[in-house]
Amino acid sequence: MKGKISKGVLVGLLSISLVIPMQAHAYQEPTSYVHMKTPNMTVYSAYGATINASEKGDIFSIKANIVNNRQPLEVEIFKNGQGGILKQVVKKGVLEPVAYRDLNDRVVATIHNNAELKFDNSPPNYFRDIGKSTYSSYITTLSKRGIVQGKTADNFGVNDSLTRAQVSALLTRAFSFQQVQTKQFKDVDAKKSWYGGYIGALHSLGIINGKTPTTFDPNGKITRQQAILMLGRTLDAVDFVQEEYAILPYQDSYYLQGETLRHTETLYEIGALDYKTNLLPNQFITRGEFAKMLAVTLSAAGRL
Repeated sequence: MKGKISKGVLVGLLSISLVIPMQAHAYQEPTSYVHMKTPNMTVYSAYGATINASEKGDIFSIKANIVNNRQPLEVEIFKNGQGGILKQVVKKGVLEPVAYRDLNDRVVATIHNNAELKFDNSPPNYFRDIGKSTYSSYITTLSKRGIVQGKTADNFGVNDSLTRAQVSALLTRAFSFQQVQTKQFKDVDAKKSWYGGYIGALHSLGIINGKTPTTFDPNGKITRQQAILMLGRTLDAVDFVQEEYAILPYQDSYYLQGETLRHTETLYEIGALDYKTNLLPNQFITRGEFAKMLAVTLSAAGRL
């Protein structure tokens, strides 16, 4: 997916997109190859695939023979009076987030695996510690989608740090990447760990690397620079192209080079980075800071 987003309107978009209907336009058939239609759903992609799509009650089912993290399918579902948040049914009673953009009368979801989708009307979490935070709207948006969770039912932990395993899970879930188990890292138990499939998904896409060829360090904390690299590489993985760049305002950005500089410029231009005197790239990133970066990146990629 190619595109860019105006930094000036992004915060307003994230805070109102879930409550104020967008202006209605005449429906246009997707330009990508349409694989299959049901009464309320159209499945399409730029890649060839054999699709079996069906809807039964409030469940929208999609099965495909060619679906992976490099060849996503897009699923357009007309709401027809349905409300709530679109999620994936992973098993009975268990729902997980799915990447999608809301077009008021319909949603367009991006999936990388066979999926069952439904609209969920569960009440959102209320976090008592985000009321005065500048990241409140981003946390709330991601929480409604089911992408982020609190440290407890009513505490998000906005100023706490994140681990490499946690960030791997957040990115994989937020972009609906297909989990991939990896046996490369000796400190990641593919069978017993909760994060093995998330790490494998991002590693297979080149989004995250190990600390060494055989160790991942899942409990290691993530710095701002590492978060920038992971989010920038994620945009590359979904074919996002930033066509314009602004001059970085950070006094400590003079030593950024190569890939780090490019991704920092991209994230700053789309509005994912805070405007401060210094970037402090080696400082550990907080859960609140990463929530903003993730929400803005999702929106820029057309998946929020």
